[in-house]
Amino acid sequence: MKYAIGIDTGGTCTDAVLYDFDTGTILCSNKALTTYDDLTRGILEALDGLDLSLCQQACAAGLSTTLATNACVENKFRRPKLLLMGIDRKGIARFGADYGFTDPDDIVYLPCKTTITGEITQEPDWQLLRTQAKRWFRDAEGCAICEIYGMRNNGLLEKQAAAIIQQETDLPVICASALFSGLSSLERAASAVLNAGLLPLTCSFLDAVSRAFQERKIHADMYLVRSDSSLMGLDYAAHHAVETLLSGPAASALGGSTLAQAEQAVIVDMGGTTTDIALIENGSPLLSEEGIRVGKWRTMVKSLFAHSFALGGDSGIRWDKQGQMTIGPARMIPLCVLASREPQVLTCLENLLQRMPCHTLPLHEFLTLNRKDWRTLSLTEQERQLCLLLEHGAVSVEQTAQALGIDKYNLHAEGLERTGIILRAGLTPTDIMHLRGDYTRYERRASILGARFVAASMQYSLEQLCERVYTEISHRIFLAVSQMLLEHASPYYQKHGIDDGMQHLLELQWSNQTEKGSSMLQYQFQSKAVVVGIGGPVHLFLPTAAKALGAACIIPDCAPVANALGAVTGRMTRTLSAEIRPHGMTIAEDTDEIGDLEVVYAGNTKYFAEETDAIAWLTERMKQDAAADLRAQGATGTISFHIEQKDLTAPAYSGVIKISTNIRVTAESSLQLAAKEGEIEHV
Repeated sequence: MKYAIGIDTGGTCTDAVLYDFDTGTILCSNKALTTYDDLTRGILEALDGLDLSLCQQACAAGLSTTLATNACVENKFRRPKLLLMGIDRKGIARFGADYGFTDPDDIVYLPCKTTITGEITQEPDWQLLRTQAKRWFRDAEGCAICEIYGMRNNGLLEKQAAAIIQQETDLPVICASALFSGLSSLERAASAVLNAGLLPLTCSFLDAVSRAFQERKIHADMYLVRSDSSLMGLDYAAHHAVETLLSGPAASALGGSTLAQAEQAVIVDMGGTTTDIALIENGSPLLSEEGIRVGKWRTMVKSLFAHSFALGGDSGIRWDKQGQMTIGPARMIPLCVLASREPQVLTCLENLLQRMPCHTLPLHEFLTLNRKDWRTLSLTEQERQLCLLLEHGAVSVEQTAQALGIDKYNLHAEGLERTGIILRAGLTPTDIMHLRGDYTRYERRASILGARFVAASMQYSLEQLCERVYTEISHRIFLAVSQMLLEHASPYYQKHGIDDGMQHLLELQWSNQTEKGSSMLQYQFQSKAVVVGIGGPVHLFLPTAAKALGAACIIPDCAPVANALGAVTGRMTRTLSAEIRPHGMTIAEDTDEIGDLEVVYAGNTKYFAEETDAIAWLTERMKQDAAADLRAQGATGTISFHIEQKDLTAPAYSGVIKISTNIRVTAESSLQLAAKEGEIEHV
């Protein structure tokens, strides 16, 4: 029997499954809370719900996580600084915000000049960098470096800068050219910044899984799901954290597809922090041609055609200045969860309601300490005092202000929250589920007390608050699924997004379907795709959203642990592509470069007289390189290849002319295969 373990660590829960590849069934599964202060503890709790003797026989383990996704959506990843070389402030001022660069204090500039071919015409002032490095990066937790044409010279200047910064500051440094080779310098820079910011988080997750496996004497080879739904080994993942940006959504698409067995499907995964949507076409996850855009960041990471937005069971429920309800984007610890481990929370909430049943501020919320290493960080005196206060347990917002001797209106802990040093607890959809009896695992009394304060502050009844929360979640899922389908159906919407007119039409459809609107014009967008819900609370909200869309809805039996299943049903893949085209120039007869066809691949150019020779040479080179890349990513099993050839043509007077031939080679290796290293299957 071939067993594999799947583990998914999300913002709220850590799920584990034991999967039998021979029968294609889940033998056992379990859920546990994600423990941010020590991820190993939550992973062990999830593993302990599985059959340990069978887990110790597992040959492989697939991992996925939404920690990186959540950190970017909430803008809470570790903050590195960016060193830009050859790019000036004017370029960032004009285009930077489109790629996520909105804070000028996060960028350092070092002038230099290189050509588009990578030739260095003016070296940076290395002495300036050496003398100023400590000052420039004194409050950073990492450094990313991007030189405008670094992808053309193997990152020569980036590597020199990295060596100096590491010597002077001892910070971890990421070179953009080591990650991606695309032309867009700002996309490379954004990808490097995210990689530097997410590395501590990703490495912490990988170390936690390794420790948990060691404690339970599990010796399975481990792989991590990438954003494009393929897998990578742990050594590779430890240096390419940005590749995990949509690891969780990719795993949910794989797991949902496996469970639903549908040719066309929309996978909706609702977790604690985000809701992730992916499309299945012809039985496989649909991939995007563009790099990931998550939160404000635009990157070069290839991924599923997927969308993640900040809505989940742990999204904070608040009210704006007009008293209108908001849900998210911030994640909070549910009051019911906090009170179950810190009983003083109940007493504090009871006292608050007796003294002050409502307020313009969210006084029902609490602050908790999350990072134990806060003493090693650069903090203000007030931030240090706050961390000291929270070392003794959760403290309400009102009590925190009093202890620090400041007015509650002037209490600002956003900086500590953004870096994950402290976490906030408050009313969430999980608490509303406890009120309604749909989910009652934790301390329901805390949910009731918190909801009473929030409802009174918004001038709602408890029943109105609960109904509005459930309705708004279904409404936002409907809009997000509709937008995904429109973008898939129309290149216009994929490029420009949903405009105000289409947004209004979708709102009318929602009203007509849920409120039985009496408009004289009745219409409805409909989808033939099955809407598949996975994740713990999705069954409470997705049927209403699917009905408004006129689509069938499926909630599989193993929906709560579908991500963990997806983590073990993926494959390791690497795709390379290149073009063969007429070169349009005469080659001297006394050279070996004779022929009318040109192949530009891996920075080199080769000429051929016959197209068949060009195709054969290029295909073989790409197969060798794709296989080598898979081995570098951790593949140890059999490698198979899928080869696509596509001609690009244009109309001409005599019919059509061929402009170029594109060759695309995809190398694949399954997680469950046990072939010996180096075994390659030619397809």
